[in-house]
Amino acid sequence: MNYILRVVIHEPEWERQLEDIVALCRYAGIERVLLKEQCHQILMSPFPLEKYRRMAAIYTKIGERLRREGIGFGINLATIAGHCDAKLPPALTLPYTKFVSESLQPNHSTYCLLDEGWQAYAREVVRLYAQSGPEAIFVDDDFRSLNHSGYLGCFCPLHVEQTARECGLSLTAQSLRDHVLGNSEQDKQVRAAWRRINFAGQLKAARGIEQAVHAVNPAIRVGLMNSGEPNHSVQGRDMPQLLRAFAGDTRPLSRPLGGAYGDCLHGELVAIHQGMALSMAQLENAEIVSEVENWPHTRYTKGLRMTALQMKLHMLAGADGITMNIFDFMGTPYEQEQGYCDLIRDLRPELEQIAALRRGKQATGLGLLWSSESAQTQHNSTHTAEGMIPRREGDVLFPLLGIPTAFSAQQVNFLTGSVAETLSDRQITELLKGGLLLDAEGFDCLTRRGFGRYLGCRSEKTLEEVSAERLTDRDFCGDFTGNLLPTDWLRLGLRNIHLPLLIPRPEARPLTEILDVEYQPIGCGACLYENELRGRVAVLSGQISAWTFAHRSRAFLLRNILRYLWRDGQPFTLQDGVNVAPFYYEDGEQGLLALLNTGLDEELVTVETRHVLRQTDGARIDGQFCLHPLELKLLLISQS
Repeated sequence: MNYILRVVIHEPEWERQLEDIVALCRYAGIERVLLKEQCHQILMSPFPLEKYRRMAAIYTKIGERLRREGIGFGINLATIAGHCDAKLPPALTLPYTKFVSESLQPNHSTYCLLDEGWQAYAREVVRLYAQSGPEAIFVDDDFRSLNHSGYLGCFCPLHVEQTARECGLSLTAQSLRDHVLGNSEQDKQVRAAWRRINFAGQLKAARGIEQAVHAVNPAIRVGLMNSGEPNHSVQGRDMPQLLRAFAGDTRPLSRPLGGAYGDCLHGELVAIHQGMALSMAQLENAEIVSEVENWPHTRYTKGLRMTALQMKLHMLAGADGITMNIFDFMGTPYEQEQGYCDLIRDLRPELEQIAALRRGKQATGLGLLWSSESAQTQHNSTHTAEGMIPRREGDVLFPLLGIPTAFSAQQVNFLTGSVAETLSDRQITELLKGGLLLDAEGFDCLTRRGFGRYLGCRSEKTLEEVSAERLTDRDFCGDFTGNLLPTDWLRLGLRNIHLPLLIPRPEARPLTEILDVEYQPIGCGACLYENELRGRVAVLSGQISAWTFAHRSRAFLLRNILRYLWRDGQPFTLQDGVNVAPFYYEDGEQGLLALLNTGLDEELVTVETRHVLRQTDGARIDGQFCLHPLELKLLLISQS
């Protein structure tokens, strides 16, 4: 575990800032520094080349001093294409193709990565920076065909022309956008071409940046700061390939998603871990450094305690180091935020303990399967830019309901439609041999592809009316039997999403029923089935969302469904504990169970396990205890 301080260098203040940096690194035990040329609280568009020349000269002097102090020196290229738009004067506006979002309005000062002039400019910027002698150069997360201010991507003349040529169609920016958002076969063909062109342009630019850096010094590592996997999918990104293109012959270097820009609760806390874990699961042999960013860098929006908790969750997810955008970008002396200085210094032992306990272990739980092609197969029911982003609500909701998860194939897996569409028949058959949980989209996809016989139910009509769901099976619903839950039919109907009414086979086991406005049964809402492949399947007729899932009765039912799918073989079960999220990692000898109380209430938690439960000091612990608000508790599970 190592600390990496990210610092914006202001030209008139760099000498004072250098002394401040050295003093902080000594005080807080910070090993490495990444220097940035732009304050994003002032500007988020790239500078003319002359600015980078001046900064490279300054970085050379700073780097010499840092090396004498035993501090690693790298560069975070803060802006190369533009994060957010601004109306700049001509002297600060670059002569490259402007980014065009789904609004179809060209930006003023953010640029398209496909522009070959821009690519030449980017190569020159990194060449200048490489000459200053850094160990690593990180390209920031404005390197993408998905601007910070939009959902979808670029519809500039370059994208329109290249997509039209590949598809053999006459396209305008508007017709291209409409095809990308559509669901017809032609729409999907155009969407696929647009995504391929996006990624091909990014890959070409990345290779050019790598070559420019390594022509100066082959030892400099080139890394990328990223967004989340759903956004990567929209862009058509193959992340392992893109990171290798930047890295060249060096080890790939990535800063994945994992942000928290304010004090967080509930799902926001779970997302800190899950977004990062999903990205890490797609990579092999990459160095992962997380990002703790307190944007807009004020304790009025994010405090010390939340900053510390975010750092712990990053270590739990498996980060090799932490890049810290903790202090503001304005050059404020660090001593004016002494609380942050002390936090960095004092938290290290706990972070190192988490890293040591986590090392060598793999996430184990409900497999939340993912495909980078999900944006291609996503059914965009609303025909909106937001509707194209692959839905991943389960990534957060399952842990909140007390269910451990992993982003790789497991003994029991969850499958939704956009991922199911990307799988081969052979892959689906293998999943059906184990434990499989399906939502409405997953059920529809597998039924349409001829796997209905293995699911234990069929559907002849969809839910189009006022309705609720009632829990009916006492063995699985316990004291919640008879409770009603919302189906969200009214919201889903407005989004043109229609849920299947299930008809179970005689040998299947229904768990809930859908009621009409008169409280009369009109279909089944969830059922279990053991198929001829000896696999166990649970079908949920709903869509995973907080509206329908964030209920104690639903959590109780889901935990019992998963106990059935796991054939009672899971290493532990968590009983109740509202908003207590489990994260579980294990190797061949020991399991690491982290329990996070994501709420502001003290929660009584019961961990049931056939194994031995211990504290991190080795002492045995009873399976029932209280978790304080926002407490992260680490426990060990072993055979003896």
